[in-house]
Amino acid sequence: MKQIVLLSLTILLLAGCKKAIKQTQEEIAETLIVKAITDGRWKVTTYYVDGTDYKSGFDSYEFQFKTNRTVDAVKNSSTESTGSWSEDRVNFAIIADYPPTASLVLQTLDGTWKIVDSTWTWVKATQTINGKLVTLELTKK
Repeated sequence: MKQIVLLSLTILLLAGCKKAIKQTQEEIAETLIVKAITDGRWKVTTYYVDGTDYKSGFDSYEFQFKTNRTVDAVKNSSTESTGSWSEDRVNFAIIADYPPTASLVLQTLDGTWKIVDSTWTWVKATQTINGKLVTLELTKK
């Protein structure tokens, strides 16, 4: 009987350790991803709506993502507008939102962007707006 109790306790302890290790790994991964996003500025290198190129509207902007989940749109070395961002880990997406007072160009970044490909210094994301496929690529400066 003692052996069964000891075996049961050992299994419970191992299961608890495995869960704690997995949680720690997830926390480390999230910290690294947030660091990659927030360390440095980003430029829009592609912005297509159903195949039509609208990137030139973003040429004078750089974007600084911050750990407090805000993002500054920097134009000519000064912050023109501050929006918010959040991550959707389940759907591998980023949600962006600029205030109504932001320029129309910045407001086109609002919405849920599905990340379709990425590296530590580049990301490609898409969303469908009014039946039109919008493709966004950001490259770290």
